[in-house]
Amino acid sequence: MRPGGAAKSAAVLAETARRAAVQARVDLPVERAVVGAAGAGRAQEQAELAAALVEAGVARRVRVLGDGEVALATAFGARPGILLNAGTGSIAYARDPAGELHRAGGYGWQLGDEGGGYWLGRRALDVAARSHDGRGEGSTLLARLLGALGLQHFDDLVRWSATATPAQMAALAPHVVNAAREGEAVARQAVDDAARELVELVSVLARHFPGTGPVAVALAGGLLLPQSPLTAAFRERLGATLKRARLVPDKIDSAVGPLLGASRTLRMAAVDRIPDLIDAH
Repeated sequence: MRPGGAAKSAAVLAETARRAAVQARVDLPVERAVVGAAGAGRAQEQAELAAALVEAGVARRVRVLGDGEVALATAFGARPGILLNAGTGSIAYARDPAGELHRAGGYGWQLGDEGGGYWLGRRALDVAARSHDGRGEGSTLLARLLGALGLQHFDDLVRWSATATPAQMAALAPHVVNAAREGEAVARQAVDDAARELVELVSVLARHFPGTGPVAVALAGGLLLPQSPLTAAFRERLGATLKRARLVPDKIDSAVGPLLGASRTLRMAAVDRIPDLIDAH
């Protein structure tokens, strides 16, 4: 989290909390709040954001969880496992059998995010450019991208790419996946390369699971849809690379993680009050 980021994030979260409180007819500040936040994986960042949320009047006591802890809680509760998330970027989280948290990837489009949406979108542009020049196999990706973006010519695409944001670039990824689904060779190669990168994230984290027992792996993110060729390629490659991996079939709902964290916080608070209740009697 950047300097001053806690105050800015708290302002956005506080406004969201106020709108939700009005809809739920709840008065703020509430007694306790649990917040899952990206970019708040370190203790200092969590403490700063929690303090800012208390000051903003969201709750009297706030517990901030990093997005990795939230993601794992969503997928596994308190149990060990690995969660792979592929959307605009790519990242994997793990909770090992000893309860320790680990991560791999997720360093942004300039440093990594291999196999994610930006990475695949960039491959789409690469294939389109090579096809235009005659440097690679023929591909429909240039026509697909021009149509999707409302452009007429390759030069228009060149100008578009010069100012495209990571999110806009990632929005090109489905065109690669669709071309792969229809059997286009260069698109299938790009999807297979993405699957290899994603499997590597999981394999690295699997080293934290000693022994030969099964390792639970859950999937999340907009790229890893059940019927996607990328998901199929990932499953096949994972099975060949990490034979003890066991994919979790349940859909991952990211909102569940903070709720589970809140539930545990309330249970711990109730336990903490037991001595006071005994003294009172």
